[in-house]
Amino acid sequence: MAALRSMGRIGLGLGLVALLVGGIAVGGSALVAGDWWLARQPWIGIGLTLIVVGLALTGISAVVLVAIAPLGWLRLLAVPPALFLALLWGFVLFVGFPTTGGTDRDIATILYSLPELLVITVVATLLIASPLAVARIHRPAPTKAPQR
Repeated sequence: MAALRSMGRIGLGLGLVALLVGGIAVGGSALVAGDWWLARQPWIGIGLTLIVVGLALTGISAVVLVAIAPLGWLRLLAVPPALFLALLWGFVLFVGFPTTGGTDRDIATILYSLPELLVITVVATLLIASPLAVARIHRPAPTKAPQR
């Protein structure tokens, strides 16, 4: 259990780093170009790829951590949507979306074409780990042993 917890934490950390670096690359290239739609390659492509990898790694790692954390009844609410999102990102990362617009419509292109979807997917994926934050914040106070 401890090994699984440490793997989940390492994966979550790596996923968050990939998200951060990808966000900086995407945001920086759009800022330098002066417009989202004028951002230069290869920087926006690298950034979007890092964001997709970060989303998949963060989603899968957060599901592992949420599944093994002592959350009590909160686990019943947290695990099913987290598992769905982790499976979605794992599928997108390894298989890709079935597309109708040709082979150039991968997930990075879809996220570039719909910046709103990019923001929504990043926020939704990060919210997978919110039960861990709630469990960490809301810990019961330790009880004192009765004095004799």
